[in-house]
Amino acid sequence: MLSNDKPNTRLPANPSSEKGRVFQLWWLLPYFILFMVAFIPRSLTLGQFLTADEFLWVDRAKNFLAGMSNNEFECLTRIVGQEVAHGLACTVRTGHPGVTTMWSGVWGFILSWLWAGQPSSLHDYVIAVSTNPLDASYLAWERFGVVLVTALSIVVVYGLSKRLFGWQAAFLAALLMALNPFHVALSRVIHHDALSTSFMLLSVLCAFLYWGQGDTPALTIKQNFLQRHKLWLILSGMCAGFAFLSKLPALFLGPMIALTGFWFTWRQVSKNVRVSDIKMHALLLIMDGLLWFGVSLLIFVAFWPAMWVAPLKTLEVVFFLGSAYSSGGHAKGVFFLGEVVDDPGLLFYPVTWLYRTSPLVMGGLLGLVGVLFQYRRMEKQSQFGRYISRFKSYLPLMVVFIIAYTIMMAVVAKKQERYLLPIYPWIDLLAGLGWAGLILLVVDYGNWAKKISQKHALSGIAMLIMLTNGYFLVSHAPYYFTYYNPLLGGISRAEHAVTLGWGEGLDLAADYLNQQGPPYPRVTSWYQSTFAPYYQGETLSYSKEKGKALAGDYVTFYINQIQRNYPDEPFFDYYRRRSEPIKTISLKGVDHVWIYPSLGVDHYVDDQTYTGIASLLAWQWLDGDQPLNAGQTAEFELYWEYIGKSVDEPFFFQIEDKQGRVWNRGQSRLLERENLPQTEWRMGEMLVERGVLAIPRHMPPGQYRLRIGFQTKAEAVTKGELFFELPPDECLITVESAQPDDTLPVEATPINQPLTEKLTLLGVTPPQIEGTQISTSMYWRIEQPIPADVHLHVGLMDENGEAKQAWFNLTLAETIKPEQTTWQTGDVFRTDWQLDLLPDLPAGKYQLELVWAEDITKILRVDRSIQVE
Repeated sequence: MLSNDKPNTRLPANPSSEKGRVFQLWWLLPYFILFMVAFIPRSLTLGQFLTADEFLWVDRAKNFLAGMSNNEFECLTRIVGQEVAHGLACTVRTGHPGVTTMWSGVWGFILSWLWAGQPSSLHDYVIAVSTNPLDASYLAWERFGVVLVTALSIVVVYGLSKRLFGWQAAFLAALLMALNPFHVALSRVIHHDALSTSFMLLSVLCAFLYWGQGDTPALTIKQNFLQRHKLWLILSGMCAGFAFLSKLPALFLGPMIALTGFWFTWRQVSKNVRVSDIKMHALLLIMDGLLWFGVSLLIFVAFWPAMWVAPLKTLEVVFFLGSAYSSGGHAKGVFFLGEVVDDPGLLFYPVTWLYRTSPLVMGGLLGLVGVLFQYRRMEKQSQFGRYISRFKSYLPLMVVFIIAYTIMMAVVAKKQERYLLPIYPWIDLLAGLGWAGLILLVVDYGNWAKKISQKHALSGIAMLIMLTNGYFLVSHAPYYFTYYNPLLGGISRAEHAVTLGWGEGLDLAADYLNQQGPPYPRVTSWYQSTFAPYYQGETLSYSKEKGKALAGDYVTFYINQIQRNYPDEPFFDYYRRRSEPIKTISLKGVDHVWIYPSLGVDHYVDDQTYTGIASLLAWQWLDGDQPLNAGQTAEFELYWEYIGKSVDEPFFFQIEDKQGRVWNRGQSRLLERENLPQTEWRMGEMLVERGVLAIPRHMPPGQYRLRIGFQTKAEAVTKGELFFELPPDECLITVESAQPDDTLPVEATPINQPLTEKLTLLGVTPPQIEGTQISTSMYWRIEQPIPADVHLHVGLMDENGEAKQAWFNLTLAETIKPEQTTWQTGDVFRTDWQLDLLPDLPAGKYQLELVWAEDITKILRVDRSIQVE
C-alpha cells in the first residue's frame, strides 16, 4: 500500500533547552506560591462581615464613579465654601485623601456591573446602589481591589527585596507579610491603610535599588551615576504618588527618600570621592530628587480627576481637612492598659504592635540581633559575608523608617493601631533577614552541618511560618481582627489592655435576630452601619444618643463600647437592672456583642440638653400614636437624663395651636417602681416619668403642636420654663371632635343662631377689654362638612350700626395645616380671638358683626355690648 505520509524529520528536542525551560518554571514558583499564600486568606468569605468605616468608602467610591461617568452629576462636597459639586469635582470626598481606595471601589462597581450583565448604564447602575445601609451584595466586589493589589504587592516586594537581600531572606520575609494576621485583616477591607502601606513599602524598596546598586566605592561618580537604572527611581516616584493618593501620612516618604539618597551619596563621598566632587554629588542628588518628586506629582494629578478641574481647592481639602482629623484625640476615647484616655501616649504603638505581631516575627527579630552580634567574627566567611553585605547598608534606613514613622504617629493625639500598619512589613522584612541569618549560623557553622542542608533548613522555616501563621488565620477566620499575639495571652489578655472590635460579630447578632422574625423587631445598634446590611428589619444607629437606644425593641452593646464605657455607666446599668441579654455573641472566647431587650419607645430626640440640668431622651403616648379625642385624657411617658435637675422642677406636655396659644398642659411625675431612689442618682442616670394631658372638650378638630418642657428655678430663665425642640414631623398631634354635645360652659351666653347653612353660633363668652384688645370665645356647631381653613370678617359696630373697625379673614380655629382638615356635621368647638383695637377708637358701646368671607351677604350680629372707655 502506498502512503502519502512524509517521514518525521524533526530532531529530538535539545535536552539542555528543555532543562532551561524547566528552570524558568522553577524560577516562577516562589512568585506563584507567595501570590496564592497572600491571596487566598484575603479573598475567602469577603462578604462575611463589615467594618465600621467601609460603608463610607463604598459611598465615596460611588460618588467618585458617578462624578466621572456624568459631568452633570451633583453631590455634597467637602470643598470649602461649597455645598455641592458637579462631575469630576465629586471625586473629592475626604481629606485622607483615599483616592486609591475609591479607585478600588470604582473597579468593584465596574466588575459587579459587568457580572450583572450591564442591566443599565454604568452611571445609573452605580447611583442606584444603597450605601447607608450598604447593600451587602456589593461588599465582596468592593473589597476585591484591595485584596488583589495587596497580594500582588507582596509578590513584587519579594522580587525587589531578593535583589537587595538574597532570595532566601526575601522569601521568608514575604511569607511573614503574606500571613501576618493583622495585615491580612486590614488588607481585605475597603480602606486605605493596606493600600498606603503597600505603596510606601514599594517606593522605598525601589529607592534602595536605585541608590544602593550604585554604591560601589571602586567606581567614579560618573560610573556610579550611569550604572543606576533610572527605572527604579521612576518606579519609586510612581509608588510614592499612589501612596500620597492613599493617605496623608504617606508624605513621610518625602524626607525618607531624601534621607535614602543622602545616605548612599554620603557613603560614596566618604569612601571614594575627592572634596571637589561633593558639589557634583549634591547636584546629581538634587536632580534625582526632582525627578522622583516630578513623577510622584504626575501620578497624583493623573489619577485624581478633581485635580484636573479644581487643583487648589482639592489640595485645600487634603491639607486642612486631613490635618483636622489628627488634631484631636478620638471622639469616644481610647481604651489602653485598663484606662479610657483621649491620648494613650507614646507607649500605645509599641504595645499594640506586640499584641498584633506573631511569635515568628518576634523570633526572627531576636535571630537578627543574634546574627548582628556574630557578624564581626564570621564576616570573612564567604557565604555569611555575602549575606551580611546584602543588608548592612540598608539596615540603618530600615530602622530609621520604623522608628521615625512610629514617632510621627505617636506625637499625634488621635491614635488607632491600624495607623501604624506601614511599619509592619518592614519589621517582617527584618524578621525574614533574621531567620535567613539563623539558617546560615545553624547550618553552615553549627553541629548539624553534616545532617541538614541550607535548602532543607529554609524549607523547614518556610513550612513553620506557613503552618503557624496559617493556623492563626484559619482559627480566626473570617474575623482576623480577633487575632492577638498568643505569647501575650491572645485576645483574652488583649481585652484588658487595648481597644477591641471594629464590627466583627455584629453580623452574627443580625443573623440571630433575623431568626426571631418576621415580623422583625426594630433594633438600635452600636456600629449600625455594620449591623444593618445583614439585618432584615428596621435599624437605628446610636452612639451617645440614649434616646435612640430606648427607641429600639432591642439594643446591642459592642465590646469597644463597653471597654470605653461609652456613653456612661448609668446607661449600661439601666439595661442590666431591667433584664439579662437575650443573646451574647462571643468570638474566640471573648464576648463581643450583647443583645438586650429595649423599650421600643415611639419617639426619641437628639442632643436636647440643658447643660447642668437635664436632657430629654424619648417620649410616647401610652396608647400609641393615634388621634386624641377632644374631651378625653391621654397618658404620656417621657424619659430623661439626670445632669443636675431638681425633682421639684416638673416636666410637662402642652398642646398649642398655630398662634402658640396653649390649650392645655399636663405635668408628669416620676415612676418610683421604674427608677432608682433619688439618693442613688448619678450624673447620666436615665429616668422615666408619666403624666396625663386632658384635651379640652371644645377644642377644634385638627392638627396641633406638642411641646415638652419643664419648669425651672434657674434665675437666668425669666419665664421659669424651658422647652425642648421636637422633630417637626413628630410634634404634630391630631385632635378629633368629641361626641356631639351642645352643652356650653356656664360662662358662655347662648346664641344658637346660624351664620350660614353650614355653621351655627351656639354661644359666646362676654367680650372683655384687656388693654388694647378685645378677647372673646365663641362656640360653633358644624351643620354641613366644611374645610377648617374657612375665614370670617369681623366688624366692630357702634350704636348707630356703623362699622368703626374691621378685621378681615380671621380663621375659626388656628390649627396647623387647616387645609388638611375637614370639619364634620355635628362637630362643636370653640374659637378664641384676641382682636387689637385702634388707638383712637371713640369711647362708647359696640357690638361684633360676623361676616361669612365666602358670601359677604351672610351676616350675624352678636347681641352683646362691648363698652370701650
